[in-house]
Amino acid sequence: MSGYQMPSAVAQTRLAPILDSVLQRLAQRKGQCGLAELHLQTAPDLQRRPRFVTALKNSDVAVIAECKRRSPSAGMLSDDQNLAARAQNYAMGGAAALSILTEEDHFKGGLIELQNVAAAGLPRLRKDFILDEYMVLESINAGADAILLMVVCLDDVLLAELRAQAAELGMAVLLEVHDEAELERAITVDPDCLGVNARNLTTFHVELAHTVAMLPHIPEQFVRVAESGLRTPADVARVAVAGADAVLIGEALMKANDPAQRIREFQVAAQEARA
Repeated sequence: MSGYQMPSAVAQTRLAPILDSVLQRLAQRKGQCGLAELHLQTAPDLQRRPRFVTALKNSDVAVIAECKRRSPSAGMLSDDQNLAARAQNYAMGGAAALSILTEEDHFKGGLIELQNVAAAGLPRLRKDFILDEYMVLESINAGADAILLMVVCLDDVLLAELRAQAAELGMAVLLEVHDEAELERAITVDPDCLGVNARNLTTFHVELAHTVAMLPHIPEQFVRVAESGLRTPADVARVAVAGADAVLIGEALMKANDPAQRIREFQVAAQEARA
């Protein structure tokens, strides 16, 4: 499989130091357990992909509720030591799936979080900066039903290889794009879900109008996901009208006093917008 080389366009953005940290942590883990050994520990599970995709298709607009303690743009969001209770609360509110931030240095996550939230009974997306086949293997071993791949971080060869590897192992792929050029590249690898991120990777500024404009361009055979910048029921209603099948919401739920009730409000807003 191809080795990772950071695209020159990414090297000029605020993503660069995050990717550097991811690669350093990855090298440490490879030193503790080599790739060949990890392959021996890994077995496909072909039930995971349909579990994740079906969950997103079973709602008017499914809520992928995110567990993350910190974000580079907003700082610390929660001091939860164990995210299990929060995941249970999300499930009570009707979330269709969980998104678990596993990046350690900038988001204060970890692979162990995928196991910590298992009791909530929801499909789990590993949200991280997946740059290497090793990270795909460790994702299924940690309990992920799906992984996030970011088109901006990957060249065409590695993008296709990681997507194919996830499919062979039985995991779904949420492929994240930021513009129409990335969308064209994403469609060629036939992901399960296509997400539009409203965040500008140079400034980290969020513009929801960008997501609204992009969603109609995603072919209907993909599960269409709106990511970032969704803070209010009105925001969710807006992307629902634009064609979103699911919304991935993190900061607004991490800051909510009653996340379960907030999820219900998002769902009602989507249903009313589509009525």
